[in-house]
Amino acid sequence: MSCQINAVDLNRLPPAGEILSEKEGAFYQTLRFPKRRMEWLGGRFALKELVRQTLGAPLKDIEILPHASGKPVLSAGGKPCTLAFSITHSRGWAVAAVSADEPFVGIDLEKIEHRIDAWARDFFHPSELTGEGDAFLTALWTQKEALVKLLGTGLSLNSYDVRCVDGKPAFFGAALTEYVRLGSPQITLKTHELLPGFMFTLACGH
Repeated sequence: MSCQINAVDLNRLPPAGEILSEKEGAFYQTLRFPKRRMEWLGGRFALKELVRQTLGAPLKDIEILPHASGKPVLSAGGKPCTLAFSITHSRGWAVAAVSADEPFVGIDLEKIEHRIDAWARDFFHPSELTGEGDAFLTALWTQKEALVKLLGTGLSLNSYDVRCVDGKPAFFGAALTEYVRLGSPQITLKTHELLPGFMFTLACGH
């Protein structure tokens, strides 16, 4: 996997004015809730730092703006940027990933914690539940969410349509339709404890 990862502490972000372009700043002001504003800003900062390191562009010349589909659009110096990217955040952290070689990228970060059995039954297909325990279920959740982000479909999919059985992705229904539309890329998953107490999955497709 030729992806770069950047994790940032949301409590140590630079001021928004040092990170955001004028258009981004206008959107930022529309976000009503402080938690949402901090997560949104942190995700942009994490991604912009990676793009700056890759392309050498100043932070405020890099823009990540929402598309009508809900998926962010990345540009640098006013021109579309071809880097594949993904953003996630959880419990005070934001993480971004970029790749110049992998055309499809999806990531997810989740804190390892106990969840009720009904949650597992509702969210996961029985075939996915090949293990047990909080770390296993959290890892499985990050794998599923990373795959959804790689497909670029947002929250429109049934959770059973995207499955991960022993680290191997499988798609059904609307998810399979989208996967085929993308050209049926070969997908590799890497799951590990990126930060203490947090499970992280990087999904790359080519």
